[in-house]
Amino acid sequence: MTEDLSRAWWSRSASDLLEAVDVDADEGLSADRVDEMRQRYGANEMGEAARTGLDELLWESLTSPMMLLLLAVAGISLALGQVREAIVMAAIVLIYVGVELYNKARSDRTMARLRELQAPRVTVVRDGERREVDVAEVVVGDVLPLQPGSRVAADGRLLFSAGLLVDEAALTGESAPQRKDADADLPPDADLAERPNAVFAGTTVLDGQGKALVVAVGQGTELGRVAELTARAAEEPTPLQQEMEDLARTLAYVAVGISIVIPLAGLLRGFDLQQMVLTWLSLTFLMVPGQPPVIITMALALAAFELAEKKVVTSRLRGAETLGSVTVILSDKTGTMTENEMAVASLILGDGTTIDWDDRGKAQPAWRAFVERALPAVPEGSKNPTDQALLEASERLDAAPAPGRLVDQTGFVRCGPCRSLTYERDGERTLYATGEPAFVLERSTRWRRGERVEAFTEEAKESVRQGVEALAGQGRRVVGYGYRRGSGEGEAPRDLTFVGCLALEDPVREEVEEAVARLRDAGVRTVMVTGDRAETARQVAREVGLDDAAVVEGRALRGASEAELEEMARGTAVFARATPDQKLQLTQALKRQGDVVAVTGDGVNDAPALRSAHIGVAMGVTGTDVAREAADLVLTDDNFARLPDGVAIGRKAYENFRKGITYYLSAKAILLTAFLVPLAVGRPFPFAPIQIIAIEVLMDLASSTIFISEAAEPGVMARGPRRQERFLSWRVGRRILRNLVGPATAILAAYFGSLALGQSIPSARTAAFATWLLGHIVLALTLKQERVSLFERGLLANRFGAGWLAGMVALVVAMVTVPFVREALETTRLSGAQWALVAVGAVIGGGWLEVVSAARSTRRMIH
Repeated sequence: MTEDLSRAWWSRSASDLLEAVDVDADEGLSADRVDEMRQRYGANEMGEAARTGLDELLWESLTSPMMLLLLAVAGISLALGQVREAIVMAAIVLIYVGVELYNKARSDRTMARLRELQAPRVTVVRDGERREVDVAEVVVGDVLPLQPGSRVAADGRLLFSAGLLVDEAALTGESAPQRKDADADLPPDADLAERPNAVFAGTTVLDGQGKALVVAVGQGTELGRVAELTARAAEEPTPLQQEMEDLARTLAYVAVGISIVIPLAGLLRGFDLQQMVLTWLSLTFLMVPGQPPVIITMALALAAFELAEKKVVTSRLRGAETLGSVTVILSDKTGTMTENEMAVASLILGDGTTIDWDDRGKAQPAWRAFVERALPAVPEGSKNPTDQALLEASERLDAAPAPGRLVDQTGFVRCGPCRSLTYERDGERTLYATGEPAFVLERSTRWRRGERVEAFTEEAKESVRQGVEALAGQGRRVVGYGYRRGSGEGEAPRDLTFVGCLALEDPVREEVEEAVARLRDAGVRTVMVTGDRAETARQVAREVGLDDAAVVEGRALRGASEAELEEMARGTAVFARATPDQKLQLTQALKRQGDVVAVTGDGVNDAPALRSAHIGVAMGVTGTDVAREAADLVLTDDNFARLPDGVAIGRKAYENFRKGITYYLSAKAILLTAFLVPLAVGRPFPFAPIQIIAIEVLMDLASSTIFISEAAEPGVMARGPRRQERFLSWRVGRRILRNLVGPATAILAAYFGSLALGQSIPSARTAAFATWLLGHIVLALTLKQERVSLFERGLLANRFGAGWLAGMVALVVAMVTVPFVREALETTRLSGAQWALVAVGAVIGGGWLEVVSAARSTRRMIH
């Protein structure tokens, strides 16, 4: 019977686990048991999520109602010789399917990045010898020797550790390297970031030595659980996608009905059969909602370019849209709100005095003296973040100690909580030590005050201890330093002269506080979710302006019901010691209560939540490949402060898109009215089939360029996130009715007016067509801003709008004067009276709303 090692193995003793798998710590697995253990506990490989086959994906895409409709229209158009229309419909279908295939490939890449986090080769102990094997060949029961620079290949229970320091930031969110202890006794419910007797796949050994028994491989590791969560976290449609899906479905039904009913009614009134078939095809092309996806793509593409200028790269266009709708941002701490680099913060001297790094200008001699006597304790080429911070401080202070020739070094392996380096100069040896403050204090008998050395009394030591506790309570890491002259080779640190305790922090990015405030003013709540300690999270929250009164730790989320999770997510600004699945649970809890959620992060541990959120935002510099692949946006400079600008751009993109779609639907309603009224009175339709196609193409281009290029409305960040509602609401319906009155009246006036003047049907259609060409641009210029009038912002404020107006004027002139254009569009010359109808109708019909708005503004100014 296979024993289940997955349950709280960190709470079991090393000897118990060795006995459970029948392995000797020194001999390791025997070669003949490797296959047995692989069969029993599985291989050390990331299992791939069930993939949808290409044929299934294509079938699912092509059988959606919208795609079936477009394919049907394309087939009929091709059968009747309408090749151009068939090509357009087929192109839309291909684009849709291409997007689906791209998203699938992207999901596969995310899982591939997770698998790549495992080291390609790893050292194991088998049959009493060290052997190098492929990471996939590691099995439960293997013994892993651990040394600086090695990537841990699987989850393991430590059998031995000496000064072992492991970087777990990518997995747990813990900013500082974690010191490991094989002898630590832990409860079964110990948090992931609080298991010093365990090492995990995907983490890196920074210092020290150790040996671990593999207890979990592949999908059974913590990294494997993250991979599984990422695979299961389904990407939901964005609010805009949901709205457009509803809109497209509704418009499709309406379009099919109208495109059939109007030609049938024409046949019943005795209109020509072939003309009605062509009209039916043209109306289908006109009424089927093919433009909204185009407007979405163009609007979001333009937003993506604007975001890129703000150093926000859009991985998927949905990210640009969703930013404008966000109500809550779940932000990681390490590498997102902070620099993800340890930096010198404070110095505690032997009398308990604390000096901040920011005040070094006044206390530079004290700082310089400390650095000159502490820096020799840093080994050459050290990658330890604490050592790196001290080296950077020495450069800032221009301190360059010359301790002499290195003759001995004792690392954390032999010395435990301390490291020492011994130098020889002028025949005298000096030992420099660094380590845990308690260790250094206990072994110090003197302390240095400037150039004097004084006795280190217990009272003074207690003052230092209180300072250490105070700084540690602020989430800072504290390290002690001391030295002893006349040290012998191989001696342990003792009888030290205390130099000081150095406090380090992962500094908050300068712009984050302002960014949080801007988001708050815009109605967007920021919530910090980190795997770091509560004290550290509280300190960072205080610095960036978040409510730190109540910090909820991950253990409080265990076993919580959905209602309890939602309540905590709704009322808490800081979560500490959170695991990847808990971050995912918080994301889903906020989504259930109606929030539009953005998640920021940089580590492997953030990937599931990044993928599940409405929008995932990864860090480009410190972010892992897994996080970037799972996200919709990437901050190229890791600057959280880019998000408010991104929200503003997203809101502008949505507003422009909304206005463009409202205009597009208004134009459809105008044309529908222009067909229904003549049909009701028994007169021919006001547009020829080719003119209908031209109207659709020009209308599409106008709505896709004028609206998406419009500047943001004033106060876009002061109105709060948009409410989630159906796009086709009564409010939008009233706007459409209001918008259609003027242009529809103008078109019908030009058409029936021309007939009343004795003009032919082709001539009347030319007048109606010209009125539409000019009037729909005037209407677009009127609708592109809602809070500032056209008279205030000027006709040339939108260069695309001005260009389209000039182009339509040129087209109208050409279609009545240039023979081949007249032939292609089935137009004729116009009389002077018809020109008057066209000009007056286009200006007043398209711009009457602007005239009314200006009149109201003038009346308000007068009163």
